[in-house]
Formats: sequence, C-alpha cells, structure tokens
Amino acid sequence: MNEYDKAGRYLIKRDPPGFFRWLLRRREVPFHAWIDARRDALPDQGDLTNDLVAAFRIGDEFEALCVELQAESEGGSATRLLLGYVPRLLTKSAAPGSLVLTAAGGVVVNLTGPEQPGGVAQRPTLAPNCSLTGTIEQRTMRNEDAAATIEEIRAGTISRWLLAWLPLMRGGAEAGIIEAWKVEAVEEPGERDRRLLAHLTLTFAALAQCRAAWQHKLEGWAVIKSDYLEELREEVRTLARAEGEAEALRRAVLRQGRQRFGKAAGRKQKGQLQAVTEVVRLERILDRIMAATSWEDLLATP
Repeated sequence: MNEYDKAGRYLIKRDPPGFFRWLLRRREVPFHAWIDARRDALPDQGDLTNDLVAAFRIGDEFEALCVELQAESEGGSATRLLLGYVPRLLTKSAAPGSLVLTAAGGVVVNLTGPEQPGGVAQRPTLAPNCSLTGTIEQRTMRNEDAAATIEEIRAGTISRWLLAWLPLMRGGAEAGIIEAWKVEAVEEPGERDRRLLAHLTLTFAALAQCRAAWQHKLEGWAVIKSDYLEELREEVRTLARAEGEAEALRRAVLRQGRQRFGKAAGRKQKGQLQAVTEVVRLERILDRIMAATSWEDLLATP
C-alpha cells in the first residue's frame, strides 16, 4: 500500500457518510459500517484489513460497496472489482458470522490520469450463449471542479476532509482555491486534525505536481512538526486491533450461545450480530448470555 492509498483511506474513514454523499452524488446515504475485507482477499492478495468495503442498510437488508483508489488510473480496475472482488463479497456473505448482503457494487476513484472504461463484457467463444456484463462507477479527480467542491464543503453536504483532494481537481493549484481551503480547514476542530488535514493536502499536492504552490501558501498556517504517515499507521493499527477484537467477541457469542440455547444462531441472528460493530456492545451481549432466554432476547441487548 503506497502513501497515497494510506492517506486516501484515512481521510475517507474520518467521515464516511460525508465521503459517500460526495462519491455517490446523493443527499443522504445509509452508511452502516465498514466490512472486514480480510475474509474477501483474493489468493494473490495480502492483508486487506484496510480495504474500503462499506455496508449500507437499505430497510431491513444490507448492500455493500467496494471503493478502490488508483493513484494513477489504469484500465484493469473495473474488471478486477467486478469479476474478482464483488462476487466474493456476495458469496462470502453466506458464511457464518458474516453480514448478509443482498447486493454489492464497486466504485473506482482515479486520483490522477484519465477516466477509464467502467464496463466489462465477457462472452466465451466456446459458449457464445453465455455472457457476463457489468459496470463499475468511476470518479476521476481531474474531471472534478475544485471551486464547486469547496462550495459543497462550505454548505456541509460533503466531508470537510475532501479538502485534501482539492489539489487533484481542476483549478486545484489556483491561489483563490488555496485561500478558500484555508478558510474551510480552520473550521475543523482540533489543532491536530487541522495539521493532519494540511499534511494530507500537501501529500496529494505532490501527487498532482503542484506541491510548491500549496506549500508556499500554507507556510505559517500549518507547521509540519512530525511525519503524518506514522500517525496514519497508528490509526490503521488501532482499527485493525478493534476489528480483530470485535470478530473474536462475535465468535465467542456464537459458541457460547449455541451451548446456552441448545441450537446455533440462525442466518438472521448471525446477520444481526455481524451488524454490531461496537466492541463495548458486543461485550454486553456476551455478558448477558446466561441471563438471556433465546437468541432473539440476547440480540435485543442495547
């Protein structure tokens, strides 16, 4: 994972609903939780703890969306998501302890480079009556307008952390855009977060080859005191520990609940348990097993 992946995933996870309102161009998004992507790794992939796979609650059901960041756009990203990652999400959701998904899709965010074809069409020569088609949505930063993005941030409709991507957008090196960035960035509460936002922005300015313009304008506004990548790594480690602890607690609930109630949790109960992401709440559920009378009673624990 390169520094642009780390930085991009960090800013997205700081405000998932605000990011997805921008990504999907929707006023409201029913973001529910991040899905642990390690269980969906392909054979040639390593640890996917920090892959961006989001679950959304649609009524009583859940849908998933994979987000892939491309530092430089490439043609194979749509095929990789549509034929590799998305089907695995849907099949893995049937596994014990998994969030049950009714649909899944993918979006590629091209940080630099042109937009790539999002469609995939497969028709085998040996079996011409068989076909597979699909589309992956694309967001290409060079097609985004920096001034319009600032207006959306100012209106509070999208995440303020998207300020870090302004250098990648059309007009992103203009003096007026940088001044507008400062006006909005100072609204972020907390000196540490404002400093991190400046670090992230300078990182993507380097990717867009306009770091000199941004660094000159930000001089005196944000003092770079430490390597922000170490702070991002700590955020990643903290998240990984939390996800690992939550998964261990879910397994303990399923195991002890089977002994307590004399039967394994059903598909619905497993989905409900997977939907619980807070470690504290999972601990309360585990503590209540001996007092609960059924799986339904247990999972009603607030």
